[in-house]
Amino acid sequence: MTTLTPYYLTFPSGLHVGLRGVNLEEARVSVPADTLFAAAVDTWRRLGESPDAFAAPFVAQPPSPPFLLTSAFPFAGEVRFFPAPVDLARHFHPETVKARAKDIKRVQYLSEALFRKVLAGEMLDEWLFPQDAFVEPERGVALQGGRLWLTLEEIAMLPRHMQRRQGRRHALRRLTVWATSRVPRVTVDRVSSASTIFHAGRTSFSEGCGLWFGVAWQDAERQVGSNTYAGAWERILAALGEDGLGGERSVGYGVFTWRRGDDLTLPDATPDKPAILLCRYHPRADELPHVLVHEQAAYRLTSVAGWLRTPDGASQRRRRLYLLDEGSTIAWPGNPAGDVVDVRPVFEAEAGILPHPVYRYGLGLATGKERRE
Repeated sequence: MTTLTPYYLTFPSGLHVGLRGVNLEEARVSVPADTLFAAAVDTWRRLGESPDAFAAPFVAQPPSPPFLLTSAFPFAGEVRFFPAPVDLARHFHPETVKARAKDIKRVQYLSEALFRKVLAGEMLDEWLFPQDAFVEPERGVALQGGRLWLTLEEIAMLPRHMQRRQGRRHALRRLTVWATSRVPRVTVDRVSSASTIFHAGRTSFSEGCGLWFGVAWQDAERQVGSNTYAGAWERILAALGEDGLGGERSVGYGVFTWRRGDDLTLPDATPDKPAILLCRYHPRADELPHVLVHEQAAYRLTSVAGWLRTPDGASQRRRRLYLLDEGSTIAWPGNPAGDVVDVRPVFEAEAGILPHPVYRYGLGLATGKERRE
């Protein structure tokens, strides 16, 4: 079994994580594992420690990571949500898919109970929430307009203000775990003092809600400087919580409080068998095309670009990288899977070349998915 140590992040002032690289007006809900890792390395440096020493086991060939990360997904009260598999429709009978295709496609996250049913290869038809938003659900419940899906029993685990008495469970669909908005901002030209308005996306969470991610420890007691990686990780979280995660930190976005939860276990990913990714993954050359050609493979590619920040030079555009998205089903190549890529820009002239690598985390973490005939 794969053991995850969950960490819960609560954002009192909201969060901005770019959805389209350079478009400030858009903001995503989840925080990818590669963003978490980049923030950790940057924070470790700002704590006066060596980022090269921290990253060394991750970039080794082959990698020997002391821990692996999931991406950060929503939680509501005590209900953890997981990414909906790219092949979610395969877990319904054809007649259900035909009748409810829009509702199934709208689902972005599954509760832990439903996610475990997917891993067990169960069909989910009977757990689907009613098509009519005003019909009382019998087994499955929708939140966030149908983007979040949980079981009836898990209602008791939601924050108290979200719980509804018998006869009003249908009202849950209209409740929000998060809300996205565009907040007006003003920039002032340093020379002319002329002001220009722009908008930045912000994701805000309801009371008792936020994001959670899991750490799969491989060697928590391995030393990095004068710390173990387990101790270093919580030092990083404490500092990062005060500084903020994501963009627009100068106005308070991304500041969070955090807590560690009890460990949870998920089925191991078995080599050459289908597995569902819990983070974005960059296959090594020797893992391709094998991981993508399994008969049950169903994956989604995401383009990762954007800007880098460094104390050793001006902000620059990172090189673009393509990753397999969370929720993708692949043939598991075995551990360790994936790699960490240096995405610093390359120029013909030496001027402007950064003196240090810029790492993008692409190590895979997945859970086993039973095969259905």
